[in-house]
Amino acid sequence: MIIKKLKIVSSEGSRVLSFSLKTIINSSKNSVGKSTILRILFYGLGYPIPSTYKLKFKNLKIWTTFERDGSIYEAYRYSDYLELKKDGEIFYTDPIGANLTEWYSLIWGIYSLPTLENLIGAIYLEQDKGWTLLNRGKVIGNISFNVRDLLIGLSSKNNELIGMIDEQNNLRKIHDETKAILKLEEFTRDSNEINDAVSKVNEDDLKEYKNVKIKKQFLQNKISKLKRYIKRTDNLENYIYSLNLLVKNPEDEDRPIVISKKKNNLINFKDTIDFLKTELVSLQWDLNEVKKREAQLNKKLDQDVNTLFSTEDVVESSLNALGQIKINRDLIEKKQENIEHELDSLNKEINTEFNKNKEIIGETEKWIKKFARILGVEDVIKSHTNYLLTHDIKSISGTQYYKVVFSFKMAYIKVIEKYTNVKLPVVLDSPSGREVTQANIKKVIDIVNKYFEDNQIIIASIYDYKLNGKKKIKIKNKIFEDTDANFFEESTVKNQKLK
Repeated sequence: MIIKKLKIVSSEGSRVLSFSLKTIINSSKNSVGKSTILRILFYGLGYPIPSTYKLKFKNLKIWTTFERDGSIYEAYRYSDYLELKKDGEIFYTDPIGANLTEWYSLIWGIYSLPTLENLIGAIYLEQDKGWTLLNRGKVIGNISFNVRDLLIGLSSKNNELIGMIDEQNNLRKIHDETKAILKLEEFTRDSNEINDAVSKVNEDDLKEYKNVKIKKQFLQNKISKLKRYIKRTDNLENYIYSLNLLVKNPEDEDRPIVISKKKNNLINFKDTIDFLKTELVSLQWDLNEVKKREAQLNKKLDQDVNTLFSTEDVVESSLNALGQIKINRDLIEKKQENIEHELDSLNKEINTEFNKNKEIIGETEKWIKKFARILGVEDVIKSHTNYLLTHDIKSISGTQYYKVVFSFKMAYIKVIEKYTNVKLPVVLDSPSGREVTQANIKKVIDIVNKYFEDNQIIIASIYDYKLNGKKKIKIKNKIFEDTDANFFEESTVKNQKLK
């Protein structure tokens, strides 16, 4: 995957940044927007990246153009709306939160859920948490990373383990929900009669709103079902081709016809898939219209409610309503305790089964040792038992820890590529931070130049690096500014308002 272009439109103006295979986003000083650009890049690809203090991402229109498998894709994001084009044709639209797994699989060309859920933690070393995140923890915001689950997702023989991870995630969700219930219970109080003014809200609008919600659910279910049909049909076509079937030749019985993908002589499948995709686009446009109407009604109903209640009224009435619900706190706390025991037991079971997967563990550790040897921290690695999943990270300090993290992350990328056959971009934010010496930075760049020659490398830093074939994007004072053509190729249009 190669990111080609990032276009950002805000109320301040717009900017288009063109990326090459090796790109350094550079500035002469800090706090001008280099790290923000990297955040926007991943936000534009559908990730829940938190906004910066000065720039609210939900107000941006973002187009991310990338190349994968010989096709040009363009991902568009505005607030909670996502759209994806392939070779100029829209073939996917969805709101954030609807089915992001499918969205991410289309972005990366990877179809393993545990791998997709942990991918960004391998390829993006964010300036704050990225260089301290070893094998588990938070990537940025609420995005989690667990190398064990990542590697489980890469193995074709780990269906049972993937099921256990799903069970673990479901238990965590239930645990979080019970925790939220108990938190709400703390704020509830004896309730009074709730103001019946809510009945003054337009009943016709409420009725239409309910109908729109039902129609939206119907369309979402139909789209989901149609996507499964398309995938099954596509898989069946590939399976038939893989059988190398022979069919009788009516013109020459001694020369049977080979069913071959190269000859493209299996009829109807392509027409069927094209028809289904056309129907899918039509349904998605219908769904977009329904969502627009839902948003309009939602806004109108919110306004109606706001005219009837002050903020304090709404909070008070809500707490009073919650106070009427009988919550058995002891029972819920006991349920939480049981879930915690189940999670602990399940986690140990997953670790035990995962450690039997010698091939993928060995492959990962091989690359970790290789990079650690180059960076001079091989002894640190060897001193930790089962270092791939080690919890003992406090004993690794300073520059050593920086180098260990880099060794791990680069190893993850190599293993992902081997098992998915997907070339991944490597995004490094401020690699010269944390009192890292220039000698160590040189070794890091040497690894990138030698072992990631065909990967796209994007680095944000105030420093310049000897990155082979690099192109520089220069940021002077802020993202949206007039640019100097002698320094960079991307264009800027100031003061273009959002329409």
